[in-house]
Amino acid sequence: MYSSSLFALGLLSAGIGVVRAGPFGFPLANGFPFPDEGALEDLFVTAGGNFTNHPPAVKFDDDSLTSWKLQAFNEFLEVAFFTQLIANITDTVPGYELDESHRDYILDALERIQAQEEMHAYNANDAVRYFTGGSHILPCTYVFPVSDFISAITFAQTFTDMYLGLMTDIQMRTAERLGTKFSPLIVYVLSQALGQEGQQSGWFRSLQGKPPSAEPFLTPSTRDFAFSWLQRFTVPGSCPNATGNNAAEDIPLRTFPRLDVCGELSSTGPLTLCSYGPVDPETMSVAFVNGALMPTVFPITITDVSTCGRSHMRESQQMPLRCGSAFEDGVTTFTVDFPFENNVMQGLTMVAVVKNGRTFTIADEVSNATLYGPAVIELG
Repeated sequence: MYSSSLFALGLLSAGIGVVRAGPFGFPLANGFPFPDEGALEDLFVTAGGNFTNHPPAVKFDDDSLTSWKLQAFNEFLEVAFFTQLIANITDTVPGYELDESHRDYILDALERIQAQEEMHAYNANDAVRYFTGGSHILPCTYVFPVSDFISAITFAQTFTDMYLGLMTDIQMRTAERLGTKFSPLIVYVLSQALGQEGQQSGWFRSLQGKPPSAEPFLTPSTRDFAFSWLQRFTVPGSCPNATGNNAAEDIPLRTFPRLDVCGELSSTGPLTLCSYGPVDPETMSVAFVNGALMPTVFPITITDVSTCGRSHMRESQQMPLRCGSAFEDGVTTFTVDFPFENNVMQGLTMVAVVKNGRTFTIADEVSNATLYGPAVIELG
């Protein structure tokens, strides 16, 4: 419904083409992720502010270090995305032609956002360097699922909402592990970044003709959910800190097998999902995380399993027929009730296949029981 609203707002010029974004890698022209002092001074001006001059946190445990590693990993992706988006608009790449009456305003806004994300990434990486005695997170090579300005802004809204949810998890973990004596300054700085990202999300929504705020209480995410989802947009093998080899520089978080929404997405009727591996409805269910609600869980109905180059089904029981080791690379398609209308699930919703027999109160409990996921939905 909202995919055409940018035309209605007059932001896009006629004759829009389609182009797939190519891989993006670092460093940037200013030397980022390791800019010199002169480049940092220029960055402060573009971003509209400076780093905090508070002293470093007195205490920083391993779990907090993991959180800041993930923040740097996330922010690198955002820097890459906005840098590429600005270049596509500046170079008038087909699909990114903007009406002249809005072009300068949008470019100025994106350049400020991009600079702010560079500062977020540098700040997180600086914390990693400080508390590891010199180690740091390095960026990946990225490929983004966008083809024009509309899809780029939609994607920007989604990864910003994911980051907003992630900050809920990180602040809670920081407070739990460091206590009231050591966590306040860290939470103080995190909340400043959280507010800035909320301003961005509202602007992205407004560009699409949506209300600037999606829901009264934003959907929480988790570190494992964010880490798994973000890696969809990296070139395999290009992330020095996600090798899976348990190196000291690695980010020690889980990466779940992928789960996708397949087919048409609607707020009514069942939701069709695809997992890249076997799903057993006898031992697995689907959990939904949205807003301030406790996560809800629904049973699965298998509709198709594609393995060995063909689909195998027991029609009477709708259960997959195994096909040797090739099943591990198969795609399982299944449906689940989508409780959108009953629960008023506006904004970001995260979906995961979980172990049966669980009830959940918070997103972290869903993440701990996840087998596939997360699929990410944005509605309203």
